[in-house]
Amino acid sequence: MEYAFRVFSAIYNYRISDQGNDREVRTFFYGPPEKSSELRDVMFIPGRYIPRPMDAPPPEPSKVHYAGEDFYLFHGIDVITQTPDWLGEIFEWLSSSHELGIRARDRVGRIPDHEMIFEAAGISPWKPQAALQMAWLQQATQGSLNSPILPIAPSPAPDAEHFVICSHDLDYYFTNRASGWLRLVKNLGIAVTIYRSWAYFYANSRMILESIRGNRPGDYLPPLFDRMEQNGSSATLFVVPVHTHRRDPNYALADLAPQLTEAARRGFSVEIHGSYESIIENRCLLPEVQGLQQITGKKASGSRQHWLRFDSSEHLFDAIEDSGLRFDSSMGFTSTVGFRSGACFAFPPYDFKNERPYNFLEIPLAIMDGSLIDSSRASGDSPQFLADRVLNESRKRGWGGISILWHNPLEALSVPDRVNEVFWKCANTRQDFREKWVSTDQFLSVCLPRYHNAGLLKKLAANS
Repeated sequence: MEYAFRVFSAIYNYRISDQGNDREVRTFFYGPPEKSSELRDVMFIPGRYIPRPMDAPPPEPSKVHYAGEDFYLFHGIDVITQTPDWLGEIFEWLSSSHELGIRARDRVGRIPDHEMIFEAAGISPWKPQAALQMAWLQQATQGSLNSPILPIAPSPAPDAEHFVICSHDLDYYFTNRASGWLRLVKNLGIAVTIYRSWAYFYANSRMILESIRGNRPGDYLPPLFDRMEQNGSSATLFVVPVHTHRRDPNYALADLAPQLTEAARRGFSVEIHGSYESIIENRCLLPEVQGLQQITGKKASGSRQHWLRFDSSEHLFDAIEDSGLRFDSSMGFTSTVGFRSGACFAFPPYDFKNERPYNFLEIPLAIMDGSLIDSSRASGDSPQFLADRVLNESRKRGWGGISILWHNPLEALSVPDRVNEVFWKCANTRQDFREKWVSTDQFLSVCLPRYHNAGLLKKLAANS
């Protein structure tokens, strides 16, 4: 529970004091209320969490309506205080304990979205349950329980109220005409069989003709840098350093050296896109980290898995920490949008094996261009509506720290134009919310002091 409390403190800007500190402090007591009777200025948090085997599922959540929101509680309401075990609930979500007992895997080895707790318990994935619990706890801390308004976590920056980490996974890039034509022809099949979009079919047919005339569809980074800078935004590029499987990208890392050098020069972050076999088969990212460093001259700060492919969070997180990375951004859905860990903020994942937080941040992947299509088809809502809904939920709860992913928002190579238009509309309206779209390097420079003050990510202090 100390872990959950430290993450809460980082998000709501509390400094955790050591014993003997002579500053004015408030004590939080987790457990039965009678044990706290002799403590002064104490806030009681009921301890309802019961440890269980790692592979055991959590208790079935119960729905409680409070302050205009639906909360799903694994451990119910305390009969004495009539409040939940906020720390236990936060821990359940941030640790992704509800995934530990899932044995099913999809055709590429991932936990399928439909096997997660959201569909089984009727929980909306676009409602950040961990953030809601933190807001309720903050309300109690302020002595304003039963207020109809849940408090918003304050931003660490005076010039922005909300941060979005914009990202682009380089799953395809133009290197030669043969591979370009192969990709475009493949997209024609995707247009008919998967997207069922004649607009996507037409766009890729047009790009085939343009390629025959000498154009280079897929050579999009230089114009993307220009447009992002004109928009006042920055971004992170995730690059696959090796090609060892047919599902890895078409390029060799050396092919992209000029573009990656230009990206770094212009303030865009360049990070690892862990190759297809890096986690499930190899359980290691370090050779890929070293390979990218040879090209860029700078050690990568973080990663995201290609195809979001990992079989368990433990295997992924162990590889991240063993590589000395400072963040990961792989915890997202493959066919819907929202908050897989219940978090609309960055947080260090929990290491069950060593009973401590990992020493890096997980930046939740909240929206991916391809999942918008699947989610739109399943719900009947437009991609723009879905993207706005997820972003607005994060804005309501605090200062963000979520990632969005568009592979190539300039061309209909990954998704139809109408989905790329969602990206630019959200980018163009972000200032209405005092929102910044930043790279991972920019985000870490702003947010790390919050986690240090809460006693988290101590080993990162020297690298920040």
